[in-house]
Amino acid sequence: MQQSEFSKLLRPHMTALKSTALRMTRSRLDAEDLYQETIFKAFKAFAQFKPNTNFRAWIFRILINSYITVYRKKIRQPQKVSYDNLDEYFLFQKARHKTSLQGTIDEDFGNNQFEDDILIALNNLPNPFKLVVLLSDVEGFSYNEISSIVNIPLGTVMSRLYRARRLLQRTLWGYAQKNGYINNTTRPKN
Repeated sequence: MQQSEFSKLLRPHMTALKSTALRMTRSRLDAEDLYQETIFKAFKAFAQFKPNTNFRAWIFRILINSYITVYRKKIRQPQKVSYDNLDEYFLFQKARHKTSLQGTIDEDFGNNQFEDDILIALNNLPNPFKLVVLLSDVEGFSYNEISSIVNIPLGTVMSRLYRARRLLQRTLWGYAQKNGYINNTTRPKN
């Protein structure tokens, strides 16, 4: 009974959970792990879910909390490198192909939903800002729902979203000009 009720509530949100996990982790394998962990934790805690409340916000909160836990754990662990498969010119190749500090972006990221410039700008946002932008502008959650999911005050959600959008606006200024969204005489607000 509990399993079928959980499955019925989960089914409409599976795609959104997977795509949000992919946007947050920027790695298909990590996103799949995060998704599976979220489903596992949600099923274990399903008895705590209050019927007739917002299941989508509840499960997204589990996703965000799981992501934060994994993210913090990765920061504390040193990067692992296998020396078995290194080429003789490994460091030369790395230096020649400069990568950003945040690594490379999965080519299928967002199912080609955004242009590369937009993806790069979104990925370069600090994590707290990126989370609220993803939840608000991509997943369509309300400010109150985001506040509940991320467990921060409503004012902080609004502030982070405002600041994130301003950062994106500055970063994407050239992209907007190039694609005709703004004319060359308009200047961004500081």
